[in-house]
Amino acid sequence: MHPTSSVSPQATRRHRHPTPMIATGAHPRRRTIGAVTTDPSSATATAEAVRTGATGALETLDAAFDRVDDLNPSLRAFTTLLRADGRAAGAAVDAGTPEARARLPLAGVPLAIKSTVTLDNPVVTPLLAAGAVPVGVTAAPQLCTWGMTDSDAHGITRNPRDTSLSAGGSSGGSAAAVASGMVPLAVGDDGMGSLRIPAAACGIVTIKPGPGVVPTRLSGDNWGGLAESGPLGRTVGDVALALSVMAGRPELARTGPVPGGTRVGLSVASPIRLGRDLVRVHAPWVRAAREAASLLRAEGLVVVDTSLPSPRDPILYLARWTSAVARAAEEENLPLSAMERRTRHHALLGRTVFRRGGAGDGDTRWNRGVRALRADVERAMDSAGVDVWLTPALADVPPEATDWHRRSWGRSLWASMRFSPFTPLANVLGWPALSVPCGSTTTPAGRALPTSVQLVGRPGSETTLLALAAVIERAGVGVRTPGEAGAS
Repeated sequence: MHPTSSVSPQATRRHRHPTPMIATGAHPRRRTIGAVTTDPSSATATAEAVRTGATGALETLDAAFDRVDDLNPSLRAFTTLLRADGRAAGAAVDAGTPEARARLPLAGVPLAIKSTVTLDNPVVTPLLAAGAVPVGVTAAPQLCTWGMTDSDAHGITRNPRDTSLSAGGSSGGSAAAVASGMVPLAVGDDGMGSLRIPAAACGIVTIKPGPGVVPTRLSGDNWGGLAESGPLGRTVGDVALALSVMAGRPELARTGPVPGGTRVGLSVASPIRLGRDLVRVHAPWVRAAREAASLLRAEGLVVVDTSLPSPRDPILYLARWTSAVARAAEEENLPLSAMERRTRHHALLGRTVFRRGGAGDGDTRWNRGVRALRADVERAMDSAGVDVWLTPALADVPPEATDWHRRSWGRSLWASMRFSPFTPLANVLGWPALSVPCGSTTTPAGRALPTSVQLVGRPGSETTLLALAAVIERAGVGVRTPGEAGAS
């Protein structure tokens, strides 16, 4: 277990002193890259500076709030600031002895928290105990349903790389907060790709661990078993460190070496098919996966071309997705009248799926479909002799940043599916998966946007995935500096 700090009880309760209105103003502690005010420091470097006394936790926190005040009005990453909670946590770190600070893996690291969890959630409390200081609550779409983050309540969360594009979803606020340099670390969760989609959309790193690694506690029985909580960061090392703290397993902080004999299967075709590829995988994302394969081969790893199986039941993903949203709505006591039109349609469809499946044929059908898919994937891996799948993380640049919450169910469904066909498989299987930048492309507005790849492994392969991601990251291929593409 990681050592704990004497964080104030105020900082481990629910958000008691929120600041919903975020002001702007001029502040001295800023570095501007392009049009973005950002901090390129990693969580690891920040914690080391606080532990050694080179800076203080409160000083680091104040600088983070300065960046939020400057950037959040245009990006809409945060919905609420936790100034009092953050300052209480920062003061506790600063008040500790040098020996106490030296035992804090995340001493003074500013942390963003997705709106699905609170400060007393078991996903968050280990991070606070390790010295992290909460900055605020980040935006998510209603019931975390969609691959774009926007709502009437908090507006449109924009991509720091190109503000004409969505930050992705559903952990879009967390991804935007990290990618813009407002904070170095954030918490999110992933039910059908909700960590990996926005991380790839914004060009940062994340991991969805396998079930039981992190004590995930989300609504709808963790989205019917689909969802896991995990960290988002700008480096593989930061994500590994945060995961190790969340899981209470220090060995997860290691990012290498890759276990001997690891073999990787490269698959670039969309796994969502109806007789043919339903979703087009655009060339920059195919190129990213092939470039990552080349980088791994250069390290002496075996990478073979193969193809991810698709579900035998063509509506398996949709059935699992809609029923998960229906469960979450029921547990949160969210009436249909309070739902956006598109989410209401999704939940109603999910109720039908869940009602039919709760005691009979439907449940048998979906469970049978999951078992068949898992068997097909394992058979394909065994046939190819591979331990890990390597795919593009996305199929295209994210959708435009607009009011998707006012659009129809069909338009939102297709917008989510067409750029993120690769992520649902790991959730349905219950396997760990991560996203790491590799390569770059150009957005329709002419901005540089990192492309990313996904790594998926069998249960228990988190350390292998992180080690492979570190190999890809070390090559430094693509747009890597936070915010360098600018925000307008």
